[in-house]
Amino acid sequence: MKQFYLTIGILAISFAISGQSALADTEEDVPVRFEMQQTNKGLVRLDTRTGIVSLCATRAEKLVCQPALDGIMVYEEEITRLETENNKMRKELRRISEALATLAEDADIAAIKPEASLDLSITRPQKEGWFGDYEEQKLEDALEFTENAMRRFFSVVEKMKDDFQKDKTGQPAQ
Repeated sequence: MKQFYLTIGILAISFAISGQSALADTEEDVPVRFEMQQTNKGLVRLDTRTGIVSLCATRAEKLVCQPALDGIMVYEEEITRLETENNKMRKELRRISEALATLAEDADIAAIKPEASLDLSITRPQKEGWFGDYEEQKLEDALEFTENAMRRFFSVVEKMKDDFQKDKTGQPAQ
């Protein structure tokens, strides 16, 4: 067992000297995920992303890797951290959902019964319509322009239709 820890220590030191971080943040930081070192009990495997050390041995013609106790503890700590984070997020989601429901209820109440202090005078039409005299005149001018433009357009279409019919039959359309 002493030799196992010695091998792990040597592996960790050699890895640190090589300049790579044993706990890399992303896959791009470390091009090789696992570092392997031969021992008399088999292979020692270092996961360069998580830092977990595993002892690998050949069993039934297959290489089987068993994480060291520290590696198992790292996984358990990560699971515990993720469960705690998940619970916090669920509580926050529940709080936000309740706040949203309250806002929706308040909006429904406000839509049904406006408060007395709410001034709705700007939304009511004035005595002669929604616009003042100047705006009404501008609107009337725009509508008249649009009507004239449409009449001219349709007269051009009718003239083109007549010309087309004339070209087909050789005489004016009736």
